[in-house]
Amino acid sequence: MKIRRMSIAAVVVGAMTLSACGGSVGGDSTPSSTPTTSTSAEPTDGSSTETPTGDTSTPTEGSDTATPSDTVDPNAPIADTINIGLEQTPGGYNCNNSASNSVYCAYVDNVTQGAFIRIQPDGTIKPDTEFGTYEKTSDDPLTVKYTFADNAVWSDGTPIDFDDALLAWAAYSGTFLTGKKDDAGNDVSAFDVASTNGWSQVKMPEGKAGDKSFTMVFTDPYADWESLGSGFMPAHIAAEQAGLSSADNGAALVKAIQDKDIDTITKVGAFWSTGWNYQVNLPSLPDVKLLPSSGPYQVDNASDGNLTLKKNPKYWGTPGKTDTLVYKLVDPAEWVQAMSNGDIDAFDPSNPTADVVSQLKAQPDKISYVTGDSLSFSHIDFDSSPQGAFHDIKVRQAFLKCIPRQEMVDKFAKPVYDGAQLLELREFLPAQASYEGILAQVPNAHDYDTVDIPGAKALLDSAGVKQPYDIRFTYAATSSLRADQVQLVKASCDQAGFNIIDTPDPDVFTTLSSRGQWDAAVFGWSGSGLVASGESIYVTGGDQNFGGYSNATVDKVWKEVVRTVDRAKADQMKVALEKELWADPYNAVLYSTPGVAAWSSKVSGPVFNPTQYGISWNAATWTKSAE
Repeated sequence: MKIRRMSIAAVVVGAMTLSACGGSVGGDSTPSSTPTTSTSAEPTDGSSTETPTGDTSTPTEGSDTATPSDTVDPNAPIADTINIGLEQTPGGYNCNNSASNSVYCAYVDNVTQGAFIRIQPDGTIKPDTEFGTYEKTSDDPLTVKYTFADNAVWSDGTPIDFDDALLAWAAYSGTFLTGKKDDAGNDVSAFDVASTNGWSQVKMPEGKAGDKSFTMVFTDPYADWESLGSGFMPAHIAAEQAGLSSADNGAALVKAIQDKDIDTITKVGAFWSTGWNYQVNLPSLPDVKLLPSSGPYQVDNASDGNLTLKKNPKYWGTPGKTDTLVYKLVDPAEWVQAMSNGDIDAFDPSNPTADVVSQLKAQPDKISYVTGDSLSFSHIDFDSSPQGAFHDIKVRQAFLKCIPRQEMVDKFAKPVYDGAQLLELREFLPAQASYEGILAQVPNAHDYDTVDIPGAKALLDSAGVKQPYDIRFTYAATSSLRADQVQLVKASCDQAGFNIIDTPDPDVFTTLSSRGQWDAAVFGWSGSGLVASGESIYVTGGDQNFGGYSNATVDKVWKEVVRTVDRAKADQMKVALEKELWADPYNAVLYSTPGVAAWSSKVSGPVFNPTQYGISWNAATWTKSAE
């Protein structure tokens, strides 16, 4: 299983994980291989098990002359329910806190939360003028004016206006600190946000309660400024749950934030951070009155891992085409059979296998599917904090020398996509046109291409650590793929003086957030296509820098990158970043993930989406034949 955390590209610009994969990547491009749509035709190979960023091309057609989503008779009776399979239930209604920041949350968020922008499958940003409008009014300082639609309301009828925008800024900017320190000595924010990327450079928006417009003024230019027009949570709910009145368009909350009343804001932040969280595996929901929607669908109920959405009757934009969407928890090993049986109607697996593709190919009359390069990648992270097992650079280098990276590509990626290759960069992936050009400028990216047991042992000896050197290697407990990968690493690295301790974890990302509870972890990052989305993974104190990595050069480069609006210039700046992340190893990157999207042949509308928003990105437009 993956938690696929996201790069919250349209929210907090960070990175989303997939519990076996997840995260964000920078760069811009077209893919090196074209995704292929297939019904009965031989599928082309995908890429690996997660997704890069940057532009991707439209899937080409298989042997049929129409794409699968267009083969349904438009005159056929329409079903009232479409079931969408998920490998993991969303962690909460608020996708932007650290506990719920996963693609599984985003898959639901796609249809329940409105935003000024929508990330398209090709990685481009498209304004959503039904939600509102925005305009860059100045380059120096960078200034953007936003206006919510006049008739924009939450599904409980409360207007979407200034208090919602101001709460978003208060949460994502990291401005409000509690005065406490975490275990690593970092200041604790009143809001447990997944990332402050971009927002930390925004001044407090000016306005008054009830205003439909607000202006964001940046203290410095920000590369992905356009991506910040989202992530709005219902401020009236957060205010009420913190003991404030929501009357007068949220005037009490607006005043507390503008007055920087930290005591009141801390109470609001406490609810914002945990009050919208769900129980594991969704046995039920919190009071649905706490979960008002700003999108075409609203949360209705949940039980036994199934989350049911109904059309939002108060939605002012284009209504959803199907009355009910049900997100169903499905065992990754059984989803093809579930789709064949009609239990689910759509699914995009986080870690597709050759066996999965074979199963899909065998059912052309029931299932349509697409394979292609995705915007994700698999990697092994290290706890390199001062107390971590990998704090010593020699230990990290030794570990890199014994990890059988190419064997992992051959065993876990190539069977799905024959063109899969060893991943050599972190901010650029093979699906991006810029990948090869950047890689040519990073010669040390090849330093760990082949296993070198004697070299690894020599480095471990030089580090002076007691051998065998214990490494608690954690991964999502439900992922057989990650379990197999850990065993492959153990078979190799135990020969070099390490003692790999297989450590499956049912809640791996909670563990990763706790220093001292793990040493190495294999998972994935799922990308968005933005320039700065990876910042919080690599910089000192970054919200998604689970291993406590710290490097002055990396911090300096990122500081320059995020302030560079010119995409091509920002990409070139990242060359120095890529070099340093190998010279002072951050982690072990493995391969980019092949993507597969599948849907029932009765369903019309799905489109292969290699970004972190997944197959449900346009689920509001889907229909299903009732015949």
